[in-house]
Amino acid sequence: MNESGLRSSMIALSMCNFMVAFMVSGVGACLPSIGNDLHASAGDLSLISAVYVLSLVIFNIVAAQLIAIMGQRRVFLYGFAIFLVMCLSLAFSPNVELVWGQRFIQGAGAAMVATSSVTLLISIAPRSMQGRLMGLLTASTYVGIALGPLVGGGIATALGWRWLFVVLLPLGVLAWIAMFRTVRVRQVPVPTGLDLPGIAVMGAGFVLLTTGASCVGRYDFAGWFLAAGLAVLVLFVLVELRVPRPVVDVRFIAAHPSLILGLFAALVNFGSINGLLYYFMLYLQQLRFLTPLEAGAFVALQSVAQSLLSPLAGKLSDRIGPDPVSAIGLAFSGAGILLSSRLDMHSSLLFVGLTQCIIGVGLAFFAGPNTLSIVRSVDASHTPEASGLANTMRTLGMLISLIIVSATMTRYLGTHGAGPEMAEPFLRGMRLDLRLFVAFNVLGLALVSLRILNAWRCGLGKGVDCMPDPSFLEEEDGNGGSGGQAGSEDGAAERNTGGKRA
Repeated sequence: MNESGLRSSMIALSMCNFMVAFMVSGVGACLPSIGNDLHASAGDLSLISAVYVLSLVIFNIVAAQLIAIMGQRRVFLYGFAIFLVMCLSLAFSPNVELVWGQRFIQGAGAAMVATSSVTLLISIAPRSMQGRLMGLLTASTYVGIALGPLVGGGIATALGWRWLFVVLLPLGVLAWIAMFRTVRVRQVPVPTGLDLPGIAVMGAGFVLLTTGASCVGRYDFAGWFLAAGLAVLVLFVLVELRVPRPVVDVRFIAAHPSLILGLFAALVNFGSINGLLYYFMLYLQQLRFLTPLEAGAFVALQSVAQSLLSPLAGKLSDRIGPDPVSAIGLAFSGAGILLSSRLDMHSSLLFVGLTQCIIGVGLAFFAGPNTLSIVRSVDASHTPEASGLANTMRTLGMLISLIIVSATMTRYLGTHGAGPEMAEPFLRGMRLDLRLFVAFNVLGLALVSLRILNAWRCGLGKGVDCMPDPSFLEEEDGNGGSGGQAGSEDGAAERNTGGKRA
């Protein structure tokens, strides 16, 4: 692909990812308005978020197998089309029950976009530019996350929550048309099918986990659901070992420790950040008496820092490799959370803003580079699967943080809210979890360090797992990375020969 075509494709890809991220964070800001209009309870509103997260967890992985069958371009276009149709449909929802179903379907479309976006970028971009372009793609996502609560809240206040799903539709349609016209990757039919038994068992396991995570601290049966979910996921692994074309190739993953290290680094980092956002919103609104808009502006500083620095992180990834950049990101994230653990009722709001910026710097240097490292740790035939697993691990991190925060708040606050009269126990619980989240990032730093050590030993020829990157072996052939394109679309065909190239 020439430079002009690559630029056009990246603009369209960034627009699509911006809109998906904007809608996710914007809906959160509109939940109170949705509840008032549709006469929905707090539990009903929590399910709107829960079903979306559940859909992401399941379809991030399913999308990888769909790419093997249909090709990454089609999966992206179909996924984004589903997302846009659900946006229009949500604008006319008559009741909250229909919203649950619409958000589940919309989550499936968003998962297809997220998983195929990374594989498309790897396919169309030469290796020397992948870090930089991954940084730009990550920045577009964070801009959407930052603007969602502010713009979404403003739209809900001025026009009503239904308009949130309408105002950006023209932009989404233009982005879809641009993707359809600019992105061209070779489509290769693959004689395979979906792993329906594996998908069914996996879905059941994640339904149980999501239900348990949502009920921790409110219902006694939450622990049983969590235990049952873990048991079903163990069954899922056993099923995947027996089917010929699994939705998750367990044997392949087990044979690639660098992939495992990157996935678990994503899990622990996002597990800490999601819980942190929950605590900051409660702290700023319930204890420091900021309005929702003011609290959202403080939290948005994270996304602003991420948006500004993600391109720089991408350039550094091209120069020194993604793993050292990921390690820098984890160090900044841990430092920002450690500083946050010192917050009390008299902390300066300037200090609060500083901690948000430091955490945002950490996420900018971790998220994109770690994803790039994950997809580079496998051959071309498994790139979609690696991308889907990375997104799934991030979502699982969100569930883990939900469980931790819910259990801690139940222990320290019981049935009381996080008001000024309960400030001291709330702060004790918050500090406990923030220190745990610091430990998460230290663990992530250790995992990334092991990846760096593995790469160093590989360079010395120590005989350790040194996964070649065959999708880019032909990038020097003068086609600007066309070898990677063919590899990505031919990926599923290579599965039938054990992932080896002729």
